[in-house]
Amino acid sequence: MVVGGILHRAALELKQQLRGQSPAAYYAEHGPLHVTQEYQAPPGLAWDEASYRGDAYGTFAYGCDVAEIEIDADSCEIRAVAMTVVNEIGRAIHPVLLRGQIEGGTAQGIGFALLENVIMRNGAMANASMTNYLVPTTADTPPLDVHIMENPYAHGPFGAKGVGELPIDGPAPALVNALRCAGFDVSSIPVLPETLAGASS
Repeated sequence: MVVGGILHRAALELKQQLRGQSPAAYYAEHGPLHVTQEYQAPPGLAWDEASYRGDAYGTFAYGCDVAEIEIDADSCEIRAVAMTVVNEIGRAIHPVLLRGQIEGGTAQGIGFALLENVIMRNGAMANASMTNYLVPTTADTPPLDVHIMENPYAHGPFGAKGVGELPIDGPAPALVNALRCAGFDVSSIPVLPETLAGASS
């Protein structure tokens, strides 16, 4: 939303200065062309850089995740079997890339909730390699039912708000809520089998 808006304005200014010439033809005739743009807050927003107070953003993107899980009663292994993901991102400029961002972020969120256990020892991460730090694979990623909602934002580039980190925010709370609905008193992540074994059900 912010950087995209800056790039959009820069591209429009660049197009105007080229006046129909190709960049190569312009360079041959005039030399280098420089365009500079910076963030411009939408009208009506007030932000005080000194106190760090006010309206930091003109709007926000929104997401909602619903998780369906299975729990192995013997091993306490938790498996996400389905995820429904709804993201409202303003306007989908490139739906295929957007869907990939949502699917990838959702997989990361599942790993964050159920697999990725950072072990710190003497001020350093003790399991900082792919041999001893688990990340989700396709086998850990359930079918994803992705829904993209569009509510264009007047001050975003082509109406976009952006998706960015949004897809990684919802899966962990959804998975923990599913566990709590199943009767397990968990309040932190990652929820590993050994964690679940010690939780009341």
